[in-house]
Amino acid sequence: MSSPRQPLFERLPEIYRIRDTEQTPPGQLQAFLGVIEDAMAALHARTDVQYHDLFVEHCDDWVVAYIADLLGTTRLSGDPWTLRADVARTVFHRRRKGTLGAVESQVFTLSGWAAHAVEMRERLAWNQHLNHQRPDAGGTPPLKLRTDMRSAVRGGTASLRDPALLSLVNGAFDPFARVVDVKPPTLGMSGWNLPNLAVLLWRLEDFQVPLSRPVFRLTAPVPPSPGSAALAVRFDVHAEGEPWPLFNTHRFHADDDPPRLGSEDEVPGPMPTARLTDGTPAGRSAQYVSVQTYSDPRNAHPGPDAVGLVLHLPATPFLGQAWQVRGANLCAWESGLAPPLRAWEVVIDPERGRLVFGVPDANPATQATPLQDGLLVSATHALAGPTGAQPVKRSALPATWPAEQTYELKTINWFDDPLTLQKALDGLPARTRPLVIEITDSQTHVLDLNAINGIGNDAGVLSLRLAHSLWIRSAPGQRPVVRLRQPLRVRPTQITGPGAINAEQLEVTLEGLYLTGDAAFPATDALVMQAALGQLNVLGCTLDPGGGLVLDGSVTGTRAPICRAMRLGNDYGLVSPDLDAFDQVPALTIKRSITGPLAIDTGYLLTLSDSIVDAGSGIAAATPFALAIGAATGNPDLEWGPDLVIQGVTIFGRTRVQTARGESGLFVHRLEVHDNQDSHTVEIGLPQRGSCLKFCWFSGEHDRLPQHFACVFGPRARLRFTSEWFGQPGYAQLRPDCDRRVREGGSHDDEMGAFGYLLNTHKWKNIGIRLREFMPVGVRPVLIPIT
Repeated sequence: MSSPRQPLFERLPEIYRIRDTEQTPPGQLQAFLGVIEDAMAALHARTDVQYHDLFVEHCDDWVVAYIADLLGTTRLSGDPWTLRADVARTVFHRRRKGTLGAVESQVFTLSGWAAHAVEMRERLAWNQHLNHQRPDAGGTPPLKLRTDMRSAVRGGTASLRDPALLSLVNGAFDPFARVVDVKPPTLGMSGWNLPNLAVLLWRLEDFQVPLSRPVFRLTAPVPPSPGSAALAVRFDVHAEGEPWPLFNTHRFHADDDPPRLGSEDEVPGPMPTARLTDGTPAGRSAQYVSVQTYSDPRNAHPGPDAVGLVLHLPATPFLGQAWQVRGANLCAWESGLAPPLRAWEVVIDPERGRLVFGVPDANPATQATPLQDGLLVSATHALAGPTGAQPVKRSALPATWPAEQTYELKTINWFDDPLTLQKALDGLPARTRPLVIEITDSQTHVLDLNAINGIGNDAGVLSLRLAHSLWIRSAPGQRPVVRLRQPLRVRPTQITGPGAINAEQLEVTLEGLYLTGDAAFPATDALVMQAALGQLNVLGCTLDPGGGLVLDGSVTGTRAPICRAMRLGNDYGLVSPDLDAFDQVPALTIKRSITGPLAIDTGYLLTLSDSIVDAGSGIAAATPFALAIGAATGNPDLEWGPDLVIQGVTIFGRTRVQTARGESGLFVHRLEVHDNQDSHTVEIGLPQRGSCLKFCWFSGEHDRLPQHFACVFGPRARLRFTSEWFGQPGYAQLRPDCDRRVREGGSHDDEMGAFGYLLNTHKWKNIGIRLREFMPVGVRPVLIPIT
């Protein structure tokens, strides 16, 4: 460990430093040495940078292309991280050229996706010549290799006795033989032919939310039978009780030789129900589910290389107890199980995110109640990228915030006090400096504005009154849920008179939070109803849009109602004389977030970046299409919404705004822009913002468009999503069969929409370029997306 560098002046004998302070003016020698030291420090820093630029791991981005040239590898474009990794592993891949491990490693390096390479000729069924029979292929007869009569044999018939094995059919790890397929490869598993090498890709990213609290549903008695449980304890894994498809985690080992990047039970795909069942030949429950106990929840964690679902049970009374795991359909909970729910068994429905625990004691206080009160889960879900509230790495807090101000940091944890968030917001009007609150857990925090000391109350309307800026954020790797009892309203403590707060310098930031309404939340209100300040930042948050799947007993289920995210009027929630004195245009910035409809009047500036606005109207939605962005007051079909700036956005619904600027937007339904004539922005006096859109997709449904460049229109440019319902895997992800102009015509020649920042099109093309360089002669790579 090196000691901090001492300034030159501090290295002088003390007599010189004393005499320097006695000069008139004092500090002349110190200033002179400081000038010399600044020059030496600049040289030292430059030498440091030049040394670091010698290594691809930490050189500047512009140096990577020069290192690639020294290695004789072609230069690619796209995500800087993947390009750096590609150059760094060039020698590694060349040494293994022509092997399946090199193909998988190359794909993972260029994309970060899980990959599995399959030689299609090895999966083909073939007929033996009668004069050259090879029943054992020159080795041990295949029937002797079988450990169970239900296992798969290449060239044999498929066994129907093992559901876990049959669940692999038509998947990436299908063990059964196929006949030759001479048609061009299509979506899904296809292309079974001699020269084809299938490269299977899992494009969805897995996110594991650590130690969240599932929703307890019911403790029900189980009809008695031999070995059955006495009580069934039911849970929904999702913190809001919504259906939540469970995924496995991607557990890869890129530096192994050969690399292990896509084994069958370690890829970020949906959990196969049949694979979760213990006691079957192809069941692998330990690769998907882990049961742990804890004494102190603050010390519990899933652990490194955790499986997709970790169940954390309280040590009392479950320490040392072994549980059997079963995968099953829990549409009717445990009543539809055959055989019946057994004692010390946990049944998991990965398609709906449901759990049922079977306990042997009929007294609920012995086992059922401790399970109800103490169960925590670390569950994994998937999305195309880190948009919305996700447990991801976050940037470190700045030394000062905002505008070089020192702030107070409060670190809170639900396990210390369930009301800790409410208490952290006490006394906001009397604060003397900005406040930063960091939540270090993934629990559900109920926020009741009525219980906060110092809350503003204007004729029964509650609001947070701020004397200084406020930042509420999630700690890295966490995803807390904030459940609101009342809409969130924010305004300055005082706007007029002595001691008035400068609203222009007032800033509120929400980062990494899942905001939703409590059961008592007014159904007609939006989550955010007042933002009378200079700036409101919503960064990496989910403002619960609703519209998810509701299990109502039907085959497909129904869709939940849509929840409005914001309703902000031109009165800013103020009355005279405060309204007359408030002369700000609040800047609303929503970045990498998921929200419901935004009802905002013209007195705001709305900036959307890499975000999804969901009003519930997908491509094939029935008319009238819901309004996603529009006015908050008056008739929304006649009034106009805010000035809009976009940079990568997907909007499910209509948009009706005053002005619109930006690029790479997917406006699924009609876009209407009031100022569609002037494309210039004037910053003199009160800023006048013009309208101009680039690289966007428009529906062509009677749009009122501003000046636009390099845009495409439906239905000629085909637009399709993997899913349009919030909470489903592949939500707002572009399907591979979208029009090429949609996939390649956005910003930076990549896909349009909210996930354009992932540069997926560049990744796909880079994989094709590299595979052509590394393929053996006569082998044809076929890229097949699994998710």
